[in-house]
Amino acid sequence: MPKYTEEDLGRAKKLVADGFTVYKAAKDTGVPYETLRRHIFGINVTGSTGSGRPTVLTRTEEDKLVEILAYLARQAFPLDTSDICDLVQQFLNNLGRETQWKDNRPTRFWLSRFKARHAGVLASRKPEILTITRAKSLTEEIVGAFFSMYNGVLVDLGLEDKPDIYNLDETGLSTDPRSTRVIVPSKSRDAYLKTASCGKATYSVLFCVNATGNYFPPFVVYKAKREPFDSWMRGGPPGTAYGTTPSGWMEGNIFESWFQTIFVPEITKKHDGQPTVLVYDGHGSHMTYRTAALAKDNNITVVCLPPHTSHAIQPLDVAVFKPVKVAWAQILKRWQRESRLVAVDKSVFPTLISQLWKELDPVHAVAGFRGSGLFPVDAEKVRSRMVGPGSTSRDDIPSPDEALQDAVLSVLSPEQSSETKAALANKTKRRSRVQNKSGEVLTSESSLQRLELEAAKRAEKGKKSPSSQQDRKLSKKREEKGKKRSSSHKIEKPSAKRKVTKLTTRSK
Repeated sequence: MPKYTEEDLGRAKKLVADGFTVYKAAKDTGVPYETLRRHIFGINVTGSTGSGRPTVLTRTEEDKLVEILAYLARQAFPLDTSDICDLVQQFLNNLGRETQWKDNRPTRFWLSRFKARHAGVLASRKPEILTITRAKSLTEEIVGAFFSMYNGVLVDLGLEDKPDIYNLDETGLSTDPRSTRVIVPSKSRDAYLKTASCGKATYSVLFCVNATGNYFPPFVVYKAKREPFDSWMRGGPPGTAYGTTPSGWMEGNIFESWFQTIFVPEITKKHDGQPTVLVYDGHGSHMTYRTAALAKDNNITVVCLPPHTSHAIQPLDVAVFKPVKVAWAQILKRWQRESRLVAVDKSVFPTLISQLWKELDPVHAVAGFRGSGLFPVDAEKVRSRMVGPGSTSRDDIPSPDEALQDAVLSVLSPEQSSETKAALANKTKRRSRVQNKSGEVLTSESSLQRLELEAAKRAEKGKKSPSSQQDRKLSKKREEKGKKRSSSHKIEKPSAKRKVTKLTTRSK
């Protein structure tokens, strides 16, 4: 008779659905680990695997490996094919098992068959960069506090069921046409692509959408120290705004101008003074006194996202910018071929941005608001995007198999090399400025010699000085005491007669 009940099994499944690992849920409910894993993944361990040579790893071992890979992906530590081979190789070495593979390292064929066997659970994706700051900023406390505030704002304004919510942010559109892999002869070691330029130019464009899927005309920011030419503003979508900054990115003064001349009149026209909500990040260029005053005067409530959370809570980041970049890549490729490799300069960019605006899909904007939980309000949409703490300790790895735990730790937390230790020590070491002439080149050895020479000069100068460092400290203390005494004395005011004399003298 099993030592667990159906209620225990159901409770364990619910814990796994809520984010618990299979190992932790089994431990908390008393359900055997293997039993719970079979129910979660739909595995029949005793079933036949079909005809053919047996796999190097048993089905149980492969299932444990699949669970480990899924766990690491949730922690924002996904493994690539090379990492998986390292993990399996270390696991086999820890078990002391010899295989037909060289040095126990899996082959490409095994890796392809492994992915095919678990295609319903694992998939290949291109990872998105998530900085450690963003990972740590998206916590339950921050998400809960934000949505509590945000929902309260909508209720107070009577907008909980109305899509009068806007989101804006800028993104950079690069002129680099490389986006996909190309087909070349198998013996070719290089794959060259002719382009008009190196593709380093990037144009900053501000997007603004609302929860119904409507897009504002774009706001293009050019990098220039002077006013724009007329050719930079011909051919764009109707109503497009243009501005220039020395950096080419958004700055407070031009954002204020766009907000006053474009956004506020459009909002007033559409909503006739009714309350609206504008959501964006708290970047300094978006948060100025004049912008806040304009929003208040026009019944626009500005809601700033928590720092470093726009990847999960901002609709544009969630579902709009990715398809925009895909469409932009195709527009660039088409332009390169139709123009016979003419560079995308400021006179060409408006025409291409016009083509891009024709391909914008309202469905993506609506999906962005829904996926970010802003409309309809649903904090669970954001909670599903949270990653774990990223811990690589043994207790957090969802497997009771010590050999597999050791293999995971060896891949994710390898022993630091001497070079790594030296680089980390250099990062925290106190820095010293090395004096050199303009245009002078220094090596690490010559810079060290110069620092030693400068230190020796300072030491020699300190010996020749009549007062030591301690004497200087005492002198400084005496000066401070003298200032305090002088400030405590009453200063006599000049007589009125003397004041009149002085004023008379100055008037003369």
